[in-house]
Amino acid sequence: MTQTTNNIWILRLLIVGAPLMLLLGVYHYQQNVSPLDALAQTPSQIEISQGSELFANNCSSCHGINGVGQNPDFPKGGISKDGSYLAPALNGTGHAWHHPDSVLFKTIKHGSIASDSSMRAFSERLSDEEIVLVIQYFKSLWPESIREKHAKFNQEEV
Repeated sequence: MTQTTNNIWILRLLIVGAPLMLLLGVYHYQQNVSPLDALAQTPSQIEISQGSELFANNCSSCHGINGVGQNPDFPKGGISKDGSYLAPALNGTGHAWHHPDSVLFKTIKHGSIASDSSMRAFSERLSDEEIVLVIQYFKSLWPESIREKHAKFNQEEV
């Protein structure tokens, strides 16, 4: 091959190879982003809206509209007359904010660690990204002072 032919092949390789390597790098980065990393970011109004819709379709039957819990008079949950647990409020009046994001995420994805809890796993119904949107939504219902305290829990966990 002549020097000109070699230069053409190198140029073609760079034109095709460089963007391909960039795309592979972006794909690899996105695959390794933790849901907890997403929860550390401030959600957009669109994400909160998406989370609201997911919450309404998957969570509100137990946790109530706007996350008030199964019995708004007992926002931390409790025991019903039949002995089952009441779903707690998720709007900042219950105890959810006492748990770091990792616990909230795991509880939604895998269900409660309490064997007699009605909180089931949502890993078959919601993707990790959708679970993040749900958490972002109900955290948006919390007063600013609660969000600040919760942020400290997350910082301490790291």
